[in-house]
Amino acid sequence: MDIKAYEVGMLQTNCYVVGGDDGLVIIDPGYAGAKLCNEIDSDGRKPVAILLTHGHFDHTMGVEYLVERYDIPVYALDKERETIESSAANLSTLFSAAGIHSDTEITYFSEGDVLEFAGLSFETLWIPGHSVGGCCYYLRSDNVIFSGDNLFYGSVGRSDLPGGSMSAMINGIKEKLFALPDETMVYPGHGPETSIGYEKQYNPFIR
Repeated sequence: MDIKAYEVGMLQTNCYVVGGDDGLVIIDPGYAGAKLCNEIDSDGRKPVAILLTHGHFDHTMGVEYLVERYDIPVYALDKERETIESSAANLSTLFSAAGIHSDTEITYFSEGDVLEFAGLSFETLWIPGHSVGGCCYYLRSDNVIFSGDNLFYGSVGRSDLPGGSMSAMINGIKEKLFALPDETMVYPGHGPETSIGYEKQYNPFIR
């Protein structure tokens, strides 16, 4: 397994391209264009799926471009359907940005489902608070988790957006993310990577 991170879009979202034995999985394409696709194409492995940690526009603006180019499926947690489908909830109207088209087919899964792509197993963890249906993707065999906009390096996500709750987010981080091994690497939706052990010890928002 290998991970490449690309900072994309107006809010500098981390788009991750995760490589497995026989394909690539794209997580949170906040923007996509020729430059990103050239990087993807240079890898030699084909994209097989898009995973969304949540539905805010800065994590989804590149979905249409990638689906059209690669004809690949899109996955999101079922609890995030309303956010994805509502331009008010996904903030696309607030920032005059394009969200996911209404005719885009999205496969919604349930918390706890394990998604298998490119020889990789993505365990799904629901953490509400930044959005209603925020989801983290955990690769147990590689000690890696993609935390979306829940847990950041030394910080946590905003909770003042539609469907937000700071207490729900903090509780979810404590109960689900902090239950992971300390050596687990955290790849957040914005900013640098970190580790579960570091955040347990130093994150001032979580006591």
